[in-house]
Amino acid sequence: MAMIFLDPDHAISFMRRKGVLRASRYEYRGSLIGRIAKAVLGARDVFAMSPDRIAYLESVEALTGVAGNARTLKKEIELKVRAHRSMVLKTTFVLINSLFYREWINDHEASSLDSRRYSSEEYAEAASFILHIYASMFPVDDMSFAHVDTDAAGKKALVYKRLLVAAIRLAKFREAEQLIDGLPYRADREGGEVTISSIDPDVERAVRLGFIQQRTQAFIRQFHLQEADQPISIRTLIDMGFDRGSFDNLLEIKDHPVRRFVLLMPAIPVVFDAWFANDELFRDEMQMLMELDVDHFGTFDDLVFPITDRISSLDVLKAQRYFNFISCAYQRRLADIPVEREELTLTSTLLAISHDAMVEQMQLILGDEEKACELIELLKMVPKDGHLDLQYRPFLDVGGYYMIAPHVVAASNLVRNTIVANRLRSAAIGRTDLMVQSVTEALRSAGFEVESDLKAKIAGQKLELDIVAKRDDALILLECKNAYHPVSVHEMRNSWDHIRSAGKQLNKRRDILVDPSNQSKLFKRLGWKVSSKCTVHTGIVIANRVFHGASLNGHPIRQAHELINVLKSGRIASRNGPKEESLSFWLGPVFQTADLTRYLGTKSIASDQLAVLDARSWRYSIGSRGLAFSSYVLDMVKFDKEMRERYKS
Repeated sequence: MAMIFLDPDHAISFMRRKGVLRASRYEYRGSLIGRIAKAVLGARDVFAMSPDRIAYLESVEALTGVAGNARTLKKEIELKVRAHRSMVLKTTFVLINSLFYREWINDHEASSLDSRRYSSEEYAEAASFILHIYASMFPVDDMSFAHVDTDAAGKKALVYKRLLVAAIRLAKFREAEQLIDGLPYRADREGGEVTISSIDPDVERAVRLGFIQQRTQAFIRQFHLQEADQPISIRTLIDMGFDRGSFDNLLEIKDHPVRRFVLLMPAIPVVFDAWFANDELFRDEMQMLMELDVDHFGTFDDLVFPITDRISSLDVLKAQRYFNFISCAYQRRLADIPVEREELTLTSTLLAISHDAMVEQMQLILGDEEKACELIELLKMVPKDGHLDLQYRPFLDVGGYYMIAPHVVAASNLVRNTIVANRLRSAAIGRTDLMVQSVTEALRSAGFEVESDLKAKIAGQKLELDIVAKRDDALILLECKNAYHPVSVHEMRNSWDHIRSAGKQLNKRRDILVDPSNQSKLFKRLGWKVSSKCTVHTGIVIANRVFHGASLNGHPIRQAHELINVLKSGRIASRNGPKEESLSFWLGPVFQTADLTRYLGTKSIASDQLAVLDARSWRYSIGSRGLAFSSYVLDMVKFDKEMRERYKS
């Protein structure tokens, strides 16, 4: 209250940015947070607070309506973890590993209490949260994974499914906190339900459409890969090896201390050179590179790139190949004994590898001990660290040993996750940002005068711009942000922070360059023909598709590939029954400057696409109360019909 009395806007902004008013930080004591928010709101007439600060405090108070139920849910999770202390971690990790191997397909329409509703990624996050709960109660060491609940192969599996579902539901509460803290979202309470929604509906529409477009682009690439003369997959290689009898001695049964399969693959160079150290890609790695390609600019060969001075994306893929091979070998051998399969899956498929053995194995794959140690460090998860996530740091360090769910390693987008987890995005982009380069080249090919990475001094002020372009009477100012497609609210917040930063930069640049005299100075500085006053158009260009179509302070947010398509072809694909059509959204048969300026305006194809989405809420039970997320879904039949009616073939 003292901070707010001195400077309410700054104090509330700071608390919001730091997550000070999240009930989850105080054992979900909602009444504590609620009293703080209510006290400030009660004195709003005294403080000169901006409307968005008031709206935030109202959201904090509303969300406390389910915080008490979230606290009860957390206590239930803690009780189950305590009751199954000796077995809970290994059992849940094995169950998650099996989901990834089976390529689990969830049912979005199921109840929030139904285990079928959630994706394998949500289950991995739940297992990571259970590890976090465990680590807050007990030390995490090799004894934490010494036992597995073999009864989980039968009816007792329901205990662990319910535990994981409870962890997912609690994660949804934390997700709601992150949304109202770090993104333009609000919470509203009505009766026993709190609803989370974006303040500007176009923001949530853009987020949902971005995820849909991301999946569509990944599917298109996988489809083309299936049509091509593709290499063999690890799973097929394993099946062929077992069918021929080549892998008969790869695994053997041991009965002590528990009945389980044990891998007998010798750690010798000739074996590792043949299967794991080879630079030739398997189909699995091609698929991983295709996923990276969705957010990529440049050629396919550019997808093999340095992550650090020693480690490349190919090195990470080779590590994945190794664990993929091991996982598939175990699962194929288990498939041959259906009577014991479930029990042996629980006792066999989670790996415990000593640090020395891990270094030895990674060295055989990468050919260098220092590289091996660095890769292990990049992938290592330490229980005392604040952020625990199986898909980002899959080597769980339990003191001299690593516990590893091998198919979580194999199926995760590990190159991307390693870069994100270790904050290596700038290093991965390199000296030349291929996104900026691609957009610049597309503008130039469309007849624009273009300058990228502009640094100049105009009217006594420093002027820095990623891209400035001119054609006819249009001056285009673009700020570019090259971040991976976000897969969590935390990553969405980081992307939004980059967008906000770009918006602030564009505000300043626009204020300078709306002045015709400053335009003339800029054009002379660049050696461009000085013309009459140009109309200034701004844009925030992003590498991924989340937030594409929305706007911030009048600056349109546009995805780089989509922007390039506007400049180069002006066409989108649409389905008319079984027939695929190509629709044109240019104003005429050839590109005009107005095609780009309209695209950067409020009446663009991007806004048309957002308008087609239908409202939908996703509800989660948090004890006796409910938490709902107001969102949108896309009806593809309706979408194609709308696009065909608006645009010509």
